[in-house]
Amino acid sequence: MHNAAVPPAPTFFTHRTNKPMAKSLQEHLTATESLARLAAHAERLMAFQRNLETVLPPALVPHARVANFKLGKVVIHANNSAVAAKVRQMGPRIAMALSSSSSKVTEIGVSVQPLPAALTTAAYQRPKLPGAQQKLGLRSFAQDLPADSALRRALERLIKTVTE
Repeated sequence: MHNAAVPPAPTFFTHRTNKPMAKSLQEHLTATESLARLAAHAERLMAFQRNLETVLPPALVPHARVANFKLGKVVIHANNSAVAAKVRQMGPRIAMALSSSSSKVTEIGVSVQPLPAALTTAAYQRPKLPGAQQKLGLRSFAQDLPADSALRRALERLIKTVTE
Protein backbone atom coordinates (compact mmCIF):
# COMPACT_ATOMS: atom_id res chain seq x y z
CA MET A 1 0.00 0.00 0.00
CA HIS A 2 1.23 3.46 -0.76
CA ASN A 3 0.66 6.46 1.43
CA ALA A 4 -1.40 8.69 -0.80
CA ALA A 5 -2.36 11.99 0.68
CA VAL A 6 -6.07 12.18 1.29
CA PRO A 7 -7.46 15.56 0.34
CA PRO A 8 -9.24 17.32 3.19
CA ALA A 9 -12.99 17.22 3.18
CA PRO A 10 -14.54 20.43 1.93
CA THR A 11 -15.75 22.78 4.61
CA PHE A 12 -19.11 24.41 4.09
CA PHE A 13 -19.86 27.82 5.55
CA THR A 14 -23.17 29.46 6.27
CA HIS A 15 -23.76 32.53 4.15
CA ARG A 16 -24.49 34.90 7.06
CA THR A 17 -22.12 34.06 9.90
CA ASN A 18 -19.20 32.66 7.89
CA LYS A 19 -19.02 29.82 10.43
CA PRO A 20 -18.59 26.19 9.39
CA MET A 21 -21.96 24.56 8.73
CA ALA A 22 -22.76 21.30 10.53
CA LYS A 23 -22.68 18.20 8.35
CA SER A 24 -25.90 16.36 7.72
CA LEU A 25 -26.33 12.78 8.84
CA GLN A 26 -26.25 11.66 5.22
CA GLU A 27 -22.87 13.40 4.75
CA HIS A 28 -21.48 11.61 7.80
CA LEU A 29 -22.80 8.25 6.60
CA THR A 30 -21.20 8.60 3.20
CA ALA A 31 -17.91 10.03 4.49
CA THR A 32 -16.12 6.66 4.66
CA GLU A 33 -16.40 3.69 2.37
CA SER A 34 -17.65 1.25 5.03
CA LEU A 35 -20.31 3.66 6.28
CA ALA A 36 -21.31 4.44 2.70
CA ARG A 37 -21.81 0.71 2.02
CA LEU A 38 -23.83 0.38 5.23
CA ALA A 39 -25.99 3.39 4.30
CA ALA A 40 -26.57 1.98 0.80
CA HIS A 41 -27.53 -1.41 2.25
CA ALA A 42 -29.95 0.24 4.69
CA GLU A 43 -31.50 2.23 1.81
CA ARG A 44 -31.91 -0.96 -0.21
CA LEU A 45 -33.58 -2.73 2.74
CA MET A 46 -35.97 0.20 3.23
CA ALA A 47 -36.85 0.11 -0.48
CA PHE A 48 -37.50 -3.63 -0.21
CA GLN A 49 -39.72 -3.00 2.84
CA ARG A 50 -41.75 -0.37 0.99
CA ASN A 51 -42.21 -2.74 -1.96
CA LEU A 52 -43.08 -5.63 0.35
CA GLU A 53 -45.81 -3.52 1.96
CA THR A 54 -47.40 -2.94 -1.46
CA VAL A 55 -47.44 -6.68 -2.29
CA LEU A 56 -48.70 -8.09 1.02
CA PRO A 57 -52.37 -8.02 2.00
CA PRO A 58 -52.99 -5.08 4.37
CA ALA A 59 -53.66 -7.43 7.31
CA LEU A 60 -50.14 -8.91 7.02
CA VAL A 61 -48.18 -5.66 6.59
CA PRO A 62 -47.63 -4.97 10.32
CA HIS A 63 -46.54 -8.58 10.88
CA ALA A 64 -43.77 -8.99 8.26
CA ARG A 65 -40.58 -7.02 7.74
CA VAL A 66 -37.49 -7.24 5.57
CA ALA A 67 -34.52 -8.28 7.67
CA ASN A 68 -31.65 -8.66 5.20
CA PHE A 69 -30.56 -8.99 1.58
CA LYS A 70 -27.48 -10.96 0.59
CA LEU A 71 -26.48 -12.64 -2.66
CA GLY A 72 -29.95 -12.34 -4.16
CA LYS A 73 -31.76 -13.66 -1.08
CA VAL A 74 -34.18 -11.44 0.81
CA VAL A 75 -34.82 -12.57 4.38
CA ILE A 76 -38.21 -11.65 5.80
CA HIS A 77 -39.09 -11.93 9.48
CA ALA A 78 -42.68 -12.75 10.38
CA ASN A 79 -44.26 -12.28 13.80
CA ASN A 80 -45.81 -15.77 13.88
CA SER A 81 -45.98 -19.03 11.92
CA ALA A 82 -49.31 -18.21 10.24
CA VAL A 83 -47.87 -15.03 8.74
CA ALA A 84 -44.67 -16.87 7.80
CA ALA A 85 -46.69 -19.54 5.96
CA LYS A 86 -48.62 -16.94 3.97
CA VAL A 87 -45.43 -15.02 3.11
CA ARG A 88 -43.78 -18.29 1.96
CA GLN A 89 -46.84 -19.02 -0.16
CA MET A 90 -46.50 -15.59 -1.79
CA GLY A 91 -42.71 -16.03 -2.24
CA PRO A 92 -42.52 -15.96 -6.07
CA ARG A 93 -44.83 -12.96 -6.29
CA ILE A 94 -42.82 -11.13 -3.61
CA ALA A 95 -39.51 -11.95 -5.37
CA MET A 96 -40.82 -10.51 -8.64
CA ALA A 97 -42.04 -7.34 -6.91
CA LEU A 98 -38.76 -6.82 -5.03
CA SER A 99 -36.50 -7.39 -8.05
CA SER A 100 -35.23 -4.25 -9.69
CA SER A 101 -32.57 -3.34 -12.21
CA SER A 102 -29.99 -2.89 -9.44
CA SER A 103 -30.99 -5.78 -7.14
CA LYS A 104 -32.04 -9.13 -8.56
CA VAL A 105 -33.99 -11.14 -5.97
CA THR A 106 -33.67 -14.86 -6.63
CA GLU A 107 -34.84 -16.28 -3.32
CA ILE A 108 -37.12 -15.36 -0.41
CA GLY A 109 -36.27 -16.70 3.04
CA VAL A 110 -38.84 -16.45 5.82
CA SER A 111 -38.29 -16.99 9.51
CA VAL A 112 -40.47 -16.49 12.55
CA GLN A 113 -39.08 -13.68 14.70
CA PRO A 114 -41.73 -12.19 16.99
CA LEU A 115 -41.29 -8.56 17.90
CA PRO A 116 -40.30 -7.91 21.52
CA ALA A 117 -43.34 -7.66 23.79
CA ALA A 118 -42.50 -4.04 24.59
CA LEU A 119 -43.07 -3.13 20.93
CA THR A 120 -46.23 -5.15 20.35
CA THR A 121 -48.43 -4.78 23.39
CA ALA A 122 -49.37 -1.59 25.13
CA ALA A 123 -50.02 -1.68 28.85
CA TYR A 124 -53.45 -3.12 29.51
CA GLN A 125 -55.98 -0.55 30.59
CA ARG A 126 -59.30 -1.67 31.95
CA PRO A 127 -62.16 -0.27 29.88
CA LYS A 128 -64.18 2.49 31.47
CA LEU A 129 -67.40 1.30 33.04
CA PRO A 130 -70.70 2.92 32.17
CA GLY A 131 -71.55 5.93 34.30
CA ALA A 132 -74.74 6.39 36.33
CA GLN A 133 -76.67 7.88 33.41
CA GLN A 134 -75.71 5.05 31.08
CA LYS A 135 -76.72 2.45 33.68
CA LEU A 136 -80.06 4.19 34.17
CA GLY A 137 -80.62 4.24 30.40
CA LEU A 138 -79.76 0.53 30.13
CA ARG A 139 -82.12 -0.29 33.02
CA SER A 140 -84.92 1.71 31.41
CA PHE A 141 -84.37 0.05 28.05
CA ALA A 142 -84.29 -3.43 29.60
CA GLN A 143 -87.58 -2.78 31.46
CA ASP A 144 -89.28 -1.77 28.19
CA LEU A 145 -88.41 -5.15 26.66
CA PRO A 146 -90.67 -8.22 27.03
CA ALA A 147 -90.01 -10.22 30.23
CA ASP A 148 -88.97 -13.35 28.32
CA SER A 149 -86.60 -11.47 25.96
CA ALA A 150 -83.02 -12.79 25.68
CA LEU A 151 -81.84 -9.20 25.17
CA ARG A 152 -83.51 -8.14 28.42
CA ARG A 153 -81.79 -10.95 30.35
CA ALA A 154 -78.44 -10.03 28.78
CA LEU A 155 -78.87 -6.35 29.67
CA GLU A 156 -79.84 -7.22 33.25
CA ARG A 157 -76.70 -9.39 33.57
CA LEU A 158 -74.60 -6.55 32.15
CA ILE A 159 -76.10 -4.02 34.55
CA LYS A 160 -75.55 -6.40 37.48
CA THR A 161 -71.92 -6.97 36.43
CA VAL A 162 -71.01 -3.29 36.10
CA THR A 163 -72.64 -2.29 39.39
CA GLU A 164 -70.73 -4.86 41.46
